[in-house]
Amino acid sequence: MPSRNRVGVRTRRDGIVRKLKNLHADEEVLYTGCRINCGGSQCVLKVRRRNGKVTAIEPDDHYNRGVGREDAVVSDLDLIKNRLQLRGCPMGWMFHKLATSPERILYPMKRVEGTKRGEGKFERITWNEALDLVANKMKEVAERYGPYSVFTPYAPNARLERLFGLWGAGIEGWGWCSMDPGRLAMHLMAGVPGWSYGEGSNDMADFLMNTKMIVLWGFEPTITHFGPGHQLAYYIKMARERGTPVICIDCRYTVAAEVLADQWIPIKPGTDAAMMLAVANVLIRENLYNKEFVAKYVDQGGFEKWRAYIFGETDGIEKTPEWAEKICTVPAETIREFARLYARMKPTWLWKGYGLDRKSRGENTARGAASLQAIMGYWGVAGGSVPLHLRFRDKPSVLMPYGDIPRRMIPKMYRSHKWAQMVLLQDKVRSGEMSVEEYKRKIGWRTGPLPKRPLSRVWAGGTAGGAIEDTIEDNGTATEETLPNPKMMLWGTYYGPGTNTLNNNVDSTNDQLKALEKLEFVVWAGTQMASMARHADVIFPLTEMTLEQRTIQTAGYGGFANYTFLPGVVPPQGEARPDDWVYSELARRLGIGEQYNRYYKRGNWDESWERYLRDEYRSCAKALRKQGVKAPQWRKFTKDCLINVDEAYDEPWHGYKSFIEGGKPLKTRSGKIELYSHIVGDESQRGKLHFDDHGQLIDNLPNDWRDLAPFAAYQPIYRGMDHADVKRFPLMLLSCYPRYRNHTTFWNIPWLRGDCYRHAIWMNAADAQARGIKDGDLVRIHNDKGVGVLPAYVTSRILPGMVVIHHGGNYEPDKDGVDWGCTPNIFFTDMESPVTAPAVTNLVEAERYVAQAEPV
Repeated sequence: MPSRNRVGVRTRRDGIVRKLKNLHADEEVLYTGCRINCGGSQCVLKVRRRNGKVTAIEPDDHYNRGVGREDAVVSDLDLIKNRLQLRGCPMGWMFHKLATSPERILYPMKRVEGTKRGEGKFERITWNEALDLVANKMKEVAERYGPYSVFTPYAPNARLERLFGLWGAGIEGWGWCSMDPGRLAMHLMAGVPGWSYGEGSNDMADFLMNTKMIVLWGFEPTITHFGPGHQLAYYIKMARERGTPVICIDCRYTVAAEVLADQWIPIKPGTDAAMMLAVANVLIRENLYNKEFVAKYVDQGGFEKWRAYIFGETDGIEKTPEWAEKICTVPAETIREFARLYARMKPTWLWKGYGLDRKSRGENTARGAASLQAIMGYWGVAGGSVPLHLRFRDKPSVLMPYGDIPRRMIPKMYRSHKWAQMVLLQDKVRSGEMSVEEYKRKIGWRTGPLPKRPLSRVWAGGTAGGAIEDTIEDNGTATEETLPNPKMMLWGTYYGPGTNTLNNNVDSTNDQLKALEKLEFVVWAGTQMASMARHADVIFPLTEMTLEQRTIQTAGYGGFANYTFLPGVVPPQGEARPDDWVYSELARRLGIGEQYNRYYKRGNWDESWERYLRDEYRSCAKALRKQGVKAPQWRKFTKDCLINVDEAYDEPWHGYKSFIEGGKPLKTRSGKIELYSHIVGDESQRGKLHFDDHGQLIDNLPNDWRDLAPFAAYQPIYRGMDHADVKRFPLMLLSCYPRYRNHTTFWNIPWLRGDCYRHAIWMNAADAQARGIKDGDLVRIHNDKGVGVLPAYVTSRILPGMVVIHHGGNYEPDKDGVDWGCTPNIFFTDMESPVTAPAVTNLVEAERYVAQAEPV
């Protein structure tokens, strides 16, 4: 008989279970996709709702319900078909907290008359008042100052770009801060427009089943949320358990280095291109590269130019392992043996993190990694990789523009993260201190007369990340003499607070504040009263997309082919409205409502939007069925929330099959992979708007590429560890992605702070000791762009001479302008390097903070 003690334990346990069940009494269970700017956008959240409010968010259970470790029960075929729970990351469980946070913007507001921007003093107004005010201001400013006076900052907004094109006024910046060097490399090397997502590397199952070695170069997959949550890291872990060796090359001893890797190779930050060139030197010198692949699939002229540079035939410096060791600190012996191992392990899945490219001259690391894979024959083959864009098997785009696509191409007069410099440097141009040509170089000018031939661009204007190609007929009235005349800024993005300019734009926060003061009118559209919102004249409250908006979503950058449905689990808070409605209402007030949104009939947005969603899904489902994918009826899709495209296939997927296996030429000049760019190598092309030989706009290349090399080269980065300014600011700052925040989103959620995350400056123990800093001490960080204060995290997980402040800290200045939220953006600037690579590093100094006594 069971002991009395066991009976007591069981009774107490049953009581606890009953209480927990009672907590969920009368709840409804719904599923929704996760909508946040993380690069994956494929997770599914199981949401519990009672009386119109979210009570809990739980992991997905579409597959393997009740199973914890799924790889113990699934087969290889299940893994190929991605029959796994699409579990979210920790942020996913907190959307209901975000939607109801005290900082949530509930109503349209305007700045109180007589107050200054940044004071955060607003008064509530109606939607009609807000929209009328903004639309009338747009007309007034455009009439008074010309068509290039209304603009957007970082990040570009395809909805506003389409509105500007139909309206006939307004300008946009170009490019994002995520992976633009990779997007540029895709176009220059393979003829694939960077925003087309037309080709990519491979899916997760492909490297799990087929690769012989995995190299994580500056890549932290346990934080970078490719695929659902940490599923990419999960597949890497399974591959390692099956015997695939994993090497991590990184300046930080990351969780991936500790948990996923067999070997960690520490490297000085910003010098990865030097090691890549030295690896190529060994491969070519020792005849380890794939000569047959290069002869068949790589442009021979470009390969020879790159080989000559690597061998020192053009500059007198051979790029040997010994040469690289002096730059990157990786021992020559390690570089040489890594190259030999890389050549033996055929094929190798090499993946380069975006952080390598988010530095001065990141164009070189993007092309360097891809060039290595090309000369080894690991490009476009099972188990290999093209380390520029992960991608997934082809599937139809969805949520294309709901109105006309303008044939007029909006002038892209500045790189989006240079918007503040676009404003500020005009004073120097007007005074004659700076030439117009230098101004254009510094801000990343990318517009000009169109050549007289058929031209096309990728219109990345879908609300769910889709892209289509269309023809260009007009480039507005931009001429060589035209300059922007910025007076009114419209800020809005697909992700609500996810791209808060002051915190997340890769340029000086203080310079952005100075630029804002030069503008006549600033509009903010978002969900949270973030630092940027406090500097607006009018605020539009937007719906929180994951829980409050009804829409379809397709995957972003990750390695799984899914569609998810977001049913609008709860009503919007306050008077928040979708951004599609906001722009449709502005278009109506500007006289282009029918052109902008052919579905929308004034007064019934929900019905119009539902008709649009149904039409888009009908087209998507029809295309899916042609591919052999079982697309459910609309009602079932809205309930189940998920279409797993991989279910229709029995083999893993990898890109470039039509080129490697089908013999279809790439859209490059040679029809092959080009290690050398004919455009960048041709000085006669400098200063023009660039199209390739097939008439495709090269949308991530400015008119003047400054000193960008035509192939992957080593060029010391601006304000790296070897820069002259280390005498003033001896620590190199990196701004890596945090685990519990996406950009600034979730900064204000206590459940993702405190015990699980502390915003701190990571310092090597030797650097901390030299400055008398101990773990937990407050540290004053400064350079010539800004000052911030943070507690120290003293560690040996990073190299001496570098510090880390995680990206997305909120800008929280005191009366002296010292940032106590310490967004790393306050320290950023780079006006010297080519502008495609977003420079999210700089040099700083750090010292123990000593509080100043208040004057008596």
